[in-house]
Amino acid sequence: MTITYRAGAIGRTGGGNYGHGLDVAYEGIPHVEFIAVADPDPNGRQEAVERTGAEQSYADYREMLEKANLDVVSVCPRWIDCHAEMVIACAEAGVKGIFCEKPFARTLIEADAMIDACERNGVKMAVAHRRASGYEQYAKKLVDAGEIGDILVMRGHGKDDRRAGAMDLMVLGTHILDSMRFFAGSDVAWAHGHVTQDGREISLEDVWEGDEQVGLLAGNGAAGYYVFKNGIRASYETHTGIPPGGIDSARWFGFEVHGSEGIIALRNSPKGEMYIYPYGTWIPGEENGKWERVLLDDWENAPEGDTERSNRMIVEELIQAIEEDGEVRNCSSGHDARAALEMIMAVHESQRLGTRVSFPLENRENPYEVWRREAI
Repeated sequence: MTITYRAGAIGRTGGGNYGHGLDVAYEGIPHVEFIAVADPDPNGRQEAVERTGAEQSYADYREMLEKANLDVVSVCPRWIDCHAEMVIACAEAGVKGIFCEKPFARTLIEADAMIDACERNGVKMAVAHRRASGYEQYAKKLVDAGEIGDILVMRGHGKDDRRAGAMDLMVLGTHILDSMRFFAGSDVAWAHGHVTQDGREISLEDVWEGDEQVGLLAGNGAAGYYVFKNGIRASYETHTGIPPGGIDSARWFGFEVHGSEGIIALRNSPKGEMYIYPYGTWIPGEENGKWERVLLDDWENAPEGDTERSNRMIVEELIQAIEEDGEVRNCSSGHDARAALEMIMAVHESQRLGTRVSFPLENRENPYEVWRREAI
């Protein structure tokens, strides 16, 4: 017997809104019926009803969870001060699956509580990371097939736009760090971070309340160095200043996978650009061949937009995880999102302690909250 899943979305107009279209992610997916939307803002709620075709709407998402009998819920706001309470409420209300916007949570304490609530209640969770891209999925298959040999190192970079530094690391770095961990196929063993403000070491006076309710941050320059348990190394950096030469900041945003027999470069998420250099040379030179751009016709020519395709991929995998009582694998699960958040927090915790940090991190709080408290 075919099951029809009842879906709904939690938005918050003026406080993260509906993220990157998580409310409309169910359109056209077989055996999923979009039922309800919740938003405390009446105008935003009405717009969401018109956008999604929801037959029910609520000012309070807890009332929606109580009355709408939902199977799958999108936790949509981009602002993350509400993610923990919303995810936990969904899990305790008996839904089968949750699709959560990134970043996942403000702290590892919140992330731990969210995952615990889902595990206790048998709830599957997927998170809106950009590994859900045709190019990243294809590149991962090539890597797994040995097309570039053994992975040696990965190098990631932020957009270096107005959010450069800590905000870039928190909001955009979560995509790249999740992807690099996906490609490594391993958890991180230890990390070392360096955080700067205008090129100098940060001080307690540089700590500020991050935009979009992400919590305390510091630095307009940040770099992380990671060693995975299988020996693969990776780095991520972001620093103030628009990329040189008029380069679109989105094309600056991405990572490279350096193998013993070749290099794969992925950038410009979520649209996706992919390049292959077919030689295992640390510094590519034309004497060995040129970079080859990879174009995937089914991704380039799809009728819907890039974000819509990514969201659809995530929802389809979430439904599959529910039906098979398995885990979200190719897209990001709650565990994957917590691991990416831990990689972010490790940069700041390493800076606070002045040394490298081992995983799992002992400190699950915001490192700057601890620093401020210790300074009193």
